[in-house]
Amino acid sequence: MNQEEQASVPKPGIVGRIGRRNIGYVAFVASLIPLALLLEENGPSGPDAGGGIMFGLIVWALVSVAFFVINLILLIRDLARQRPVAKALIACALPILAIVGTLVVEDIAMRWSHGDSAAPAVLDEESPEG
Repeated sequence: MNQEEQASVPKPGIVGRIGRRNIGYVAFVASLIPLALLLEENGPSGPDAGGGIMFGLIVWALVSVAFFVINLILLIRDLARQRPVAKALIACALPILAIVGTLVVEDIAMRWSHGDSAAPAVLDEESPEG
């Protein structure tokens, strides 16, 4: 490419740098959360509750595993061909970041609910109700 052709090629925007598949995955996860909550609200209550949340978790897990494996293959391919790997690396990290982020938010929420910043997680202590 000569100087004029390089000047006429537009620089990639945020979508081009991050990748459509990564934005699609984030949009999928963001839309799955309200869908699961909506299914949970309209589902049964009592001991049969939790179906909507479990549906959301199962669908998220299946899609995330497939997304991770496909992008891991693309990452290895790009490394072997010495191509840019940023998009595939971001895509491999997204499901892991979703898990870690969820656990961190849960821990923070549990600490706030106890009103103590040094309180252990809820699963580590016995419930006062028995």
